[in-house]
Amino acid sequence: MRHRLTFGALLAAAFLLPSPGRADGLAQVRIYTDDDPPYVMVGPDGQVMGGTTVEKVTRVMRRLGLPFGVMQAAPWARAYQEAKTRPYAMVFPIARTRERQKYLDFTFKILDADVYFYRLAARSDIQPHTLDEARRYRVCVVLNDYRHEYLQGEGFTRLELSPDSTLNVKKLAAGRCDLLPSTEPGIAGKLKALGLERTLVARGIRLDMLDSGLYAAFNKDTPPDVIARVKAAAAAVEVP
Repeated sequence: MRHRLTFGALLAAAFLLPSPGRADGLAQVRIYTDDDPPYVMVGPDGQVMGGTTVEKVTRVMRRLGLPFGVMQAAPWARAYQEAKTRPYAMVFPIARTRERQKYLDFTFKILDADVYFYRLAARSDIQPHTLDEARRYRVCVVLNDYRHEYLQGEGFTRLELSPDSTLNVKKLAAGRCDLLPSTEPGIAGKLKALGLERTLVARGIRLDMLDSGLYAAFNKDTPPDVIARVKAAAAAVEVP
């Protein structure tokens, strides 16, 4: 916990330094994210403390002069709903899907990562080699997450829904579901945060038809000049 608090304190301090001027439109920006180690880490008080995607997004915020207080942690379903329905709202990290592009502008990419199915290493009887075979199993997904949307669209009916991805790893470890779709950094980070060994789970097939790049995305009704300024700031700080 100490390294998270130290990072959080340094992060907050960085936003007290003098910053470039902020355009009026940027003053209305609100940024939403959810607890998703190692990409986003939220402390017991509900405050964002750090994470691999947080570091990149805050570099963009710093360049724009946005205070760290505009970033809020919320359960994923709420974070996504805010960005989907409210102008000036941004959500991250989020994957791009056809459905989401109706509501969101995928303003800048944060990172690329492949998604695989994971199972308990002890369950050698669960080894699907195709999506058709995987449909027979119980799969843990986060409500309204891009993996939920993708698998639902592929005809998966045995989906176990949860509000966050760390809970899904707990469920997999307890045998409450058979498969879990995740990136390697995602599942490794959550196992570590839960005090579990990486060897507890085994990696299966890659979901190669799933676009698993992670982005920061604005509500599409956000003024174009605000989105353009954020895109320019992301390019200037070399995100990704």
